[in-house]
Amino acid sequence: MKTPTRQARRDLTSDDIERREAVRGEIAAIGAAQITDVMSWQTDEAGNVVRVNVVPSSDLSERARRSIKRVKVTPTQFGNQVEVEMHDKISALRLLAKVEGLTGQEDEQDKRPSLVGINLRGPKEIEGETDGEGSGE
Repeated sequence: MKTPTRQARRDLTSDDIERREAVRGEIAAIGAAQITDVMSWQTDEAGNVVRVNVVPSSDLSERARRSIKRVKVTPTQFGNQVEVEMHDKISALRLLAKVEGLTGQEDEQDKRPSLVGINLRGPKEIEGETDGEGSGE
């Protein structure tokens, strides 16, 4: 199974220009997004958060929609608790920088050798022992 990051790397180096640009746009949107694209909050005079407002989905910008990983709504006795999880901005920017050659470093992960399955089978009899029963030494 391909991880999203590995798939994005493959897509970013693909010969398909349209696919490459679409992935670049997605990653750039994640990297440029801000939590204030999705929500705002008011504080009291002491700086305590007293109200949080979530932007309705119909009013979200394209950048904000792309940057949201998950929205979870949990009913509580005080009203709905809303959790908004954004995609990892640092990972997106790091991936984009590597692909664009901005880091000046080669990707260590791409240098690692691949491991193909290795199956070892031992003899049925080892130094006088049979069927896995040993002398207990």
